[in-house]
Amino acid sequence: MNLVSLCLKIPNLGILLFYLIFIVIIPYLLIMNRSLVVLKFYLPMLVAFANLLSQVGNEKIFKNLYALRPDNFVCFLSSNFINLFALFGILWQCLEYSKSTGNVTKSVIYGAMLFIIAFPFARNGLNFILENVDYYLRKKTELTYDYNWHLLVFGLLYIIFLLGFQAIILALIESSSDKQSRRRVSQPTANNNNSQEKYRNTPKLENRNNKTVKKSHNNVNNVNKLLKNTTLSNVSNLSRYINKSTPNNSGSKSSTTTTKKRKVTRRLVPIN
Repeated sequence: MNLVSLCLKIPNLGILLFYLIFIVIIPYLLIMNRSLVVLKFYLPMLVAFANLLSQVGNEKIFKNLYALRPDNFVCFLSSNFINLFALFGILWQCLEYSKSTGNVTKSVIYGAMLFIIAFPFARNGLNFILENVDYYLRKKTELTYDYNWHLLVFGLLYIIFLLGFQAIILALIESSSDKQSRRRVSQPTANNNNSQEKYRNTPKLENRNNKTVKKSHNNVNNVNKLLKNTTLSNVSNLSRYINKSTPNNSGSKSSTTTTKKRKVTRRLVPIN
């Protein structure tokens, strides 16, 4: 008992215990276990733990730990150092969120929500809940609440609620960012599909045009062949007719007939 009484006589013992356990030992264990994700969510909750101990704990031990309006220099330093650690955790989460998503506006919104949870909800909200829970339980029940254990239980439940609310906000922001990224990814794929369909359709049209051109060339060639055949057949028939009609002895007439043949052939040969 003498040791306990001596420890209780140490000034600001609650501040030393809180900083040793919550700011030195627990973060050190989290870093050694490489659970930095838990550490960045833990730091903003230091305000809630400090406020809970200052409201529920013994006034001689935790009086100067944390206060909304500090009345001495020790309380002022302790409260502001705890606020700085909480702000460090908020900035850490915002920077990692902006790096992972690349969206600055959403990281700012997320940081603002963390600030609201870490300071107004953890200070004024916790005080409001503890006062109403204490008033209701003492009025409606006849139990004895030694060492304010009921306030400790409801205060821890409220801190768990704040952590769950923080996780829900983070999940909502991440789901909205995933939807927007999916929309951005789906639009280029649709454009690529349209371009692929165009490229698929263009060779078909070119093949059709080539086929039509080939058919037209074949038709022209066929027409030329027919014209040549007809002209050759006409020339042969005319030559046969002239040979039958003219006698063999007349030399002058034969010369005239040859000239006629040449004229006829010149007239009838088609121009390609």
